[in-house]
Amino acid sequence: MRPRIRHALLAAAGLAACAMAQFAWPQFGRPQFGWLPAAQAQEARTQEVAPFARGSFEAIRKAHAGRPLIVHFWSVTCVICVSELAEWGKLARETPGVDFVFVNADPESDRHRALARMEKAGLKQSVNFAFADRFVERLYFEVDRHWEGELPFTAFVAANGSLRTEIGALTDLKLASWIDGKR
Repeated sequence: MRPRIRHALLAAAGLAACAMAQFAWPQFGRPQFGWLPAAQAQEARTQEVAPFARGSFEAIRKAHAGRPLIVHFWSVTCVICVSELAEWGKLARETPGVDFVFVNADPESDRHRALARMEKAGLKQSVNFAFADRFVERLYFEVDRHWEGELPFTAFVAANGSLRTEIGALTDLKLASWIDGKR
């Protein structure tokens, strides 16, 4: 396929994903899965985890436009991630005016372990995604061009759309400072 045609098709797919995101995730509440094929939609509803694939990060940003947003990436194989996951869940429940989205970066083979961790950490009421693309480098790049997959990883999106990312565990002071400045 010619490069120009391929680029046009990729751009069209990206725009379609963004357009679908406006209908897929209401501004408030649980994600809806009507844009997925029926079998995947039922699985996502059952597990309460949406697929995080190409275009998902931009779709999440658009769905939460105008509101401060924290997108936290974690894994069951990351000791720091697992140890602080319950604190993230508590922060999400107790922080009005800031939207939280949690993205599990584990492969599909570890999904059952990730779901158990979400349950234990109290994240079932939060908006949850899980990597759904085997080419994870593509997903990293869409979030931050300098991110190479280190976890935990957190993206802070201000209400005006500006993005700041942090690698590693975050201190309470750093989190509180950002949250207070963006509400």
